[in-house]
Amino acid sequence: MSPTLGTVVALLSVLSLPILLLVAAPAVAQTPTAGKPKVDRLVMGLITPYLDYVRPWINGTADHNIQHDPMLEWLVEVDAETGQYKPWLADSWTLGANGRSWRVKLHKGVQFHHGYGEFTAQDVVHTHALWCDPTYPGRKDPPVSGYRAGICQVQKIEVVSAHEITMHCKVVCLDMPFYYSSASNLMIFSKKQWDAEGEMGYDRKPAGTGPYIFKERQLGRYVLYERAPTPHWKHGVVDWKEIKMTWTLEESTRFAQLIAGETHLTEVNKDLTDELVTKGYKLIRSRTTAQQMQINFGGLYFGTEDKVTGRYTEYGGTTGKFDPKLPWANVKVRQAMNKAINRKELLKVLYKGRANPMYVHGFYPDLEGWDPTWEKRFPAMYGYDPAAAKRLLAEAGYPKGFKAKAWLYPFAGAPEMIAVMEAVALQLREVGIEIALEEADWVAAVRPKLQKREASGYLWAVPPSKKAVEAQLAVFNVGKGIGHIFQTDEIYKMWEELLQITDAKARDAQLRKIGNYKFEHFETIPLFDVFIEVVVDPKIVADWPFPGWDGGDVGHTWRITACKQEKPCK
Repeated sequence: MSPTLGTVVALLSVLSLPILLLVAAPAVAQTPTAGKPKVDRLVMGLITPYLDYVRPWINGTADHNIQHDPMLEWLVEVDAETGQYKPWLADSWTLGANGRSWRVKLHKGVQFHHGYGEFTAQDVVHTHALWCDPTYPGRKDPPVSGYRAGICQVQKIEVVSAHEITMHCKVVCLDMPFYYSSASNLMIFSKKQWDAEGEMGYDRKPAGTGPYIFKERQLGRYVLYERAPTPHWKHGVVDWKEIKMTWTLEESTRFAQLIAGETHLTEVNKDLTDELVTKGYKLIRSRTTAQQMQINFGGLYFGTEDKVTGRYTEYGGTTGKFDPKLPWANVKVRQAMNKAINRKELLKVLYKGRANPMYVHGFYPDLEGWDPTWEKRFPAMYGYDPAAAKRLLAEAGYPKGFKAKAWLYPFAGAPEMIAVMEAVALQLREVGIEIALEEADWVAAVRPKLQKREASGYLWAVPPSKKAVEAQLAVFNVGKGIGHIFQTDEIYKMWEELLQITDAKARDAQLRKIGNYKFEHFETIPLFDVFIEVVVDPKIVADWPFPGWDGGDVGHTWRITACKQEKPCK
């Protein structure tokens, strides 16, 4: 381990300890009763709410899903154990022969909260229109979200009956199950509530179909839910009378809150996680890979606008956004920066070995488009070699390196992210690249800059959630989301071709072609495929099976089960 990185990690651990002295006494729990939860209210110690409202189509992100998870539901569930798609509000979905339509059968008998009646096809039509109809009556703000392009590949929803629809797509839409699943952010809202209360009724008292009902919110502090008065149509009677989601950016404070009994589960870095485990707390990991940790090069806006086709015209377009003087606009600089990174050290020190190598953003071994040669080619192209990094910098015209900036901000599901960015800055310094670190707010400062393509000259870390590969391309590579991490006309053309392919083998080959283009152009600084880890108080919580695909963070809150025995549930 290098002395500089070790010093940073040790300092972070030491600084967290004094906070413990300031924590209030733990909340008083009810007297334990055999066979029952030991507390009525489960308190979740989470990092950030992202957005403090319910309507997901407004500047939405899947990381916002957690607030919707207890009370609203999707057509398709990402299975908690396997990560596979399974029925939810939709009983089944059948692809049409041309790949441009889906026949969807909806579950019967599902009731909305607050007396708004049975879930039907009209609620799906309404929810789709909230996202895709630019002039939908009653909606005040235009819909903006990274997944909107994929959601709106469905051009029209034909109502066959109260519980059957046909989705008609404007392109080949094989990834519809993803865009309408709990990995995306199109949860189903009540049409009757909209008609009765208007748009703001969803924020005041949203009517969902989930096992919990929204109770109250304090902006920036918490959201409180209560168990529905009748058994849920799918999950029956869930364990907790109430679930409270609290938000605390400071990691040391979240650590202290758990120790003091103020929360019952939380997310902290690997060092603090291991410390909590030694104190008797229980580590729970997402059942499948959840995220990819990577560093992005701000300003790779190589794509050119085309107003006729709509290519790269979102959010003000690309005209004038690309700076040719940007050092990492040169592919040799991007390769040099990759070869300056000691991934083995980061994996050992910051992740304690609990992560897997990442090769290409948005591609996973169990999804289409994977190329097994990436693993073999990675060491020569990306592997740690400071001497080669300096040589590449010199060839690119930067023999003495250069100066740049990086944003620092916390991110739900990725408590190591700030430490990763700090450690990467230290390693880049060794080859002459000086990175000035700027603390920033993700929602208020960073996201608007990214959306407007104003991130040139900044490195920025992010842990994109696992998702369908086409969705990754749409959000991050072809301008359909806020990320804009690496945009070229070549990628855009390959993506357009992808949306016309129905044959599975041809589609897999096309995605592999795109993946290799990204791999060979050093699109990002890829680091690790990671699981989400949460730490729970085993006296209160027995288990929490969640897939890691729920938006960008945790989900399946109705599967947090209570410890109902006298001894802690290990």
